[in-house]
Amino acid sequence: MALWGNNDAKGSGGTVSLDYSTLVVTGSGTSFGNTGAAQAGDVIRFGSRTGTFFGDAVIVSIASTTSLSIASTAGLSGAAISGVQFDISELPKYTVLDSHYIQSGQSTAETTTIRTSAASTAGIGTNTVTVVSATGIVAGDTFVAPSVSKVVSSVSGSVVSLASTIAVAIAAGAALTVTRSTGAKYSSVYGVAEGGTTAAASTKYALTHEGWVGVTTYIDAAGELRVKKETLVAMSGITTGNTPAYPPA
Repeated sequence: MALWGNNDAKGSGGTVSLDYSTLVVTGSGTSFGNTGAAQAGDVIRFGSRTGTFFGDAVIVSIASTTSLSIASTAGLSGAAISGVQFDISELPKYTVLDSHYIQSGQSTAETTTIRTSAASTAGIGTNTVTVVSATGIVAGDTFVAPSVSKVVSSVSGSVVSLASTIAVAIAAGAALTVTRSTGAKYSSVYGVAEGGTTAAASTKYALTHEGWVGVTTYIDAAGELRVKKETLVAMSGITTGNTPAYPPA
């Protein structure tokens, strides 16, 4: 059994649930074992790396198109996995048990208060709030007001745009706090094809070649995105398509 392949986009339609005690994964609408789909030796990634991610596990056997078994739950978060989306990849198997990448590499964040201020009126359904001062606020910070906690998507002058609309109105003069997680890190393994290296060329995700790459990102105390890259396997011919794409949007 090879330690890795070149496909990061094998068939992964349907949803899956895991029985932690038996290590059996049960699929709904899945095609385990079929050509181009999950095979023994592949890695199954539970959940979405752009949403709720449960971790990775190596597939040891396929019982049917809707049933497979994994080697271990050591690379999983321990949270219940039921009816979730998944990806199938031929990424390097050893990363599943690598403490740097296990459970998507989340670490305990330090939350720093960037600014306290006062807001103008913001009605239900809006995603912009005008503040007295937006100095130091950057995209990715967390905007907190009474009954409101939203991620900041952008800042223009004194107008703070939020990632989604608010369900509770913010009164004029309401106290608000903007915080930033400076210790949280996100690590994952990407299969990077030639198109990925081209797209990343002028960004902080720039690579010198394609292959299997471990990437760690975090926001530093100044609000700057930091990207650390580790080439795990340098190779051409990578097939990609799983989420998120490289470089991340």
